[in-house]
Amino acid sequence: MRRYWTRLSLLVVLNVAVAACGRGQATIPPGGQQVHVSVTESEVRLDPATIRAGDLYIVLDTPGSVVGFAQRKRTAAETPGPLTDDDLERLALGDTEGTAIGGFDDVGCSADQRAEDRGQMGYCGNVFRETLTPGKYAFFLGDPEGEGPRSVAVLEVLP
Repeated sequence: MRRYWTRLSLLVVLNVAVAACGRGQATIPPGGQQVHVSVTESEVRLDPATIRAGDLYIVLDTPGSVVGFAQRKRTAAETPGPLTDDDLERLALGDTEGTAIGGFDDVGCSADQRAEDRGQMGYCGNVFRETLTPGKYAFFLGDPEGEGPRSVAVLEVLP
């Protein structure tokens, strides 16, 4: 009998682990703040461009797109945070010193997988969660350290 319960427990744990590793498992909670990011060949746009501090759900509205995201991070020990106006000017010129560069994309999946997971968080989903403090953050297109970003859109986070 003990062997039965052990096997059953292992099966339950395995099933939960496999289900948790699936694509697009979570949606935006009701009332969750959203910023829609639209990408063209030459421009990135945010709607809205101003939000409240806290949890934010970034929604990539352009399937197959890649957008960069910049925050201030002066030292390895510093927690990433908002950019100054000087940081934004330097980023626009391709200078990323003192910033943490990340990004959002859904390019690792097929068009069918992206369509299935649209509106969800997860590997093939187009929704990403960030927690932001008051200040300014940058979304950009292109390689900021190469030829510089082609377009920079600023998200202002209010208290």
